[in-house]
Amino acid sequence: MKLQHLAVIFVIIIMPISIVLSAYISNQIDAINMQSDFDSNLVNATYDAVKAFQLNTTNNMYSSISDSKIRDIEASINTFYNSLNTSMSGYSYAAEDLEAYIPAMLFTLYDGYYIYTSYDNVYGTNEAEDPEDEKVEITLDGHNYQNGLKPYVYYSAKYKLPHSNNIIVVNYTLDNEITVYGNLGDNGEYVTRSGYLINPDYVTNINTTAKTLRYGESGNQITIEPEKLEEHLTIMTERESGGTGTDSGDYNYVFYQNDKIYQDKDANGNNIDSYFWYRDYIKTPVNDQNIINDLKDTKQYSDDGNTIMSTSAYDYYASAFEFSNWVRDKLGDITLANTLRIEDGVTEVGESNDGYTNPETGEVVEYLSENTGNAKIFDVGSDNDPMLSGSTFNNHRLSIIRKTIETSLNTVISNYRTTGTYEYAMPVISDDDWYRITNNVSMVTFMQGMSIGFRYYNNYAIITNNINKEVVKPENIYIITEPTSGDRSNREYHQPGCRELLQGVEARTLSIVGAYPTASFQRQSVRLTEDSSGDVYYYLQARGTQTGGGAMQNLVTITGCYNCIVSATSNYDTDDIIAGDPLVDFQDSIRRNRSSGI
Repeated sequence: MKLQHLAVIFVIIIMPISIVLSAYISNQIDAINMQSDFDSNLVNATYDAVKAFQLNTTNNMYSSISDSKIRDIEASINTFYNSLNTSMSGYSYAAEDLEAYIPAMLFTLYDGYYIYTSYDNVYGTNEAEDPEDEKVEITLDGHNYQNGLKPYVYYSAKYKLPHSNNIIVVNYTLDNEITVYGNLGDNGEYVTRSGYLINPDYVTNINTTAKTLRYGESGNQITIEPEKLEEHLTIMTERESGGTGTDSGDYNYVFYQNDKIYQDKDANGNNIDSYFWYRDYIKTPVNDQNIINDLKDTKQYSDDGNTIMSTSAYDYYASAFEFSNWVRDKLGDITLANTLRIEDGVTEVGESNDGYTNPETGEVVEYLSENTGNAKIFDVGSDNDPMLSGSTFNNHRLSIIRKTIETSLNTVISNYRTTGTYEYAMPVISDDDWYRITNNVSMVTFMQGMSIGFRYYNNYAIITNNINKEVVKPENIYIITEPTSGDRSNREYHQPGCRELLQGVEARTLSIVGAYPTASFQRQSVRLTEDSSGDVYYYLQARGTQTGGGAMQNLVTITGCYNCIVSATSNYDTDDIIAGDPLVDFQDSIRRNRSSGI
């Protein structure tokens, strides 16, 4: 064959293949770039939404009220769409187009979750000859979808009691608090109880008069007792010369019915028998004499007899001790096999924990992500300490939270309809991401259905929210210390497992003066004018007084520990501290010297 013939064959056969391959590779590169860009935009928009939620809840004194919380969530949703719309403007997507590609947004909170999605909100009437027979019916025609928050869903599971076959329900939270309700078989009485689960074997020497008890492993216990709590506030005041100003000062406080009440001071800074709530940056006096009497009763525990004292630490352990013993007695025999499936609330999971068979691999997937086997879930004690992450109770709690969320999300996304060209389906969420979702207040956003080359985009973004008022975990607490000698105004804040903190307490060069959740370390602001030009800023942990905008007197600064806050070097595990395990290179006196507030 002549060389010219080979050249012709090459041109006719090879060149088209090369062109097709080149186009295919170019398309794949473009698709990968778009995928990466979409991923980045989705994460950034979700982060902006969580940041908006943090700012709103931190500065909203009513953020624990459901209506206010819903407004904060809806505001964060608006922030998400605004951020996503800005970052996706280069792809010519309009704001209303982007909404069509967001089948769901998940907001996990302390004891349940919201899902933001579309739903058919059209209703009509079923006409009948007799008006009394006329009924309201929901018309689901698939053309009248609206976006909104679906009803709040609790993290809950049903169980069949082994000894009576009665059905009870347990609502879980992101920590060790649970709510139990149902017929426990005690004279047919319906019971509803809530409380925190701890290891009751660690609680001894309860003194109801002195409000003290001992907690911990035998030989290494700490004393839980009344403590003085203090907070720095900036308060709006009316000036005699006219206008509004601010005063700043340090006030003792206690928690009363899940709210803070502060003790007022006289002109010389001494505590007086006057109390107030901190509402909208002003003092709202407490006039209920019963509350005032309760507050006065706490003064007997103070050194000077004139300062209200908090007994919340004692109350927590004393009530948790009683509740944990009750749960162990009533629910102590419940195992995984007694758990009822969420789909029907009737079928027991059984010891095999079988879920469904993967049609592609033939593998049987377990129903719950954590198989606790025959271990007794609510038989709390030294071998099942609910405050430890690896306990049977905690593993089961996380699996229930995951199952409730997974079931709802799968239903919502599968039923999502905007166009007929794409079938929506819940993406596979990794175990690591599920751990983040079930252990934190978080926001999860799903985006799919957008064409990228020869395939469709389908991914999710998770941003956890550790600065919130929903839940405070041990790792989200900062402990404040000051030197035991020298300039005691140089305070630092540490994470609970900080080596320098433990070394300082051991060597008695540091003393613990308080502990706050990370959310309390956010800067607070008081707005005196219509715009931000007149804003006054303060921190709850600050110390000192200020009147009329003058300089702070006796100012105490507080900075982050370089070891654990700034450089984040290796520290001790929180589980080891809670369990009271011996700490490397430290003696047991570390635990004896820890404040009861840790």
